[in-house]
Amino acid sequence: MGTFATNGPIDLVTFDLYDTLIELNPPRWERLAEAARKQGIDADPVTLRDADRIAEDYFTIENGRFPVRDRGPEERETFRLELMRRWLAAAGLPHDPETTREMRRAYISEFDEVPDHHHYRLFDDVLPALRTLRRAGVLTAVISNADDDVTVVCTHFAFAPLMDLIVTSALVGYEKPDPRTYQAALEPLGIDPEFAVHVGDQPKSDVVGALGVGMSAVLLDRYDRHDDADVPTVSTLTELADTVVADRKPNH
Repeated sequence: MGTFATNGPIDLVTFDLYDTLIELNPPRWERLAEAARKQGIDADPVTLRDADRIAEDYFTIENGRFPVRDRGPEERETFRLELMRRWLAAAGLPHDPETTREMRRAYISEFDEVPDHHHYRLFDDVLPALRTLRRAGVLTAVISNADDDVTVVCTHFAFAPLMDLIVTSALVGYEKPDPRTYQAALEPLGIDPEFAVHVGDQPKSDVVGALGVGMSAVLLDRYDRHDDADVPTVSTLTELADTVVADRKPNH
């Protein structure tokens, strides 16, 4: 995993929410593979999973430039079609305008876009990792780019009581990687950024944002898609928690 570049032990770990603590169930790539099948297109879910990184990068850049939720209906649909086109292209699938529109339509029919917890599952390592950090006296917080307060989601999956703070970009007014999103967690908890680490699955929001505000960053690579990462990576949150606890001084 590597060593955190800090001047002392970690006092706060902040977590991305989507694809870090919870994920769609079934995942995006399985949904798209099924939508493609219904269009007569043979698509490998693993290939779509790897290509999803390209689509996610595009979403992160565009959402950081101008939050998608704040765009008008026509502009939102234009964005979503372009995201689908890039995803299909990255997977080596047909991505002409007609195919892209049909895949977008078929994918929507399989996925209720309402951010409801019923569409998600909790990763198995979340609660054990959070309990390990809490026993060691490490503060924890969620920092999520989301269109609404995610407290109800965190409560449903039973990890809200293990968080000292839940920060949502829609409520703060800034999207990761904007440093003010991270400061919304650091300042209330009274933690200097050099003694905090953020973990998430998105290099262009989680990593860039955390480093930009002076925190350490760890990239969560559950699906082995980031062999080019230039920050420490983990494949599970258990690994992250164990490393943070081991690095703390015995008398801290």
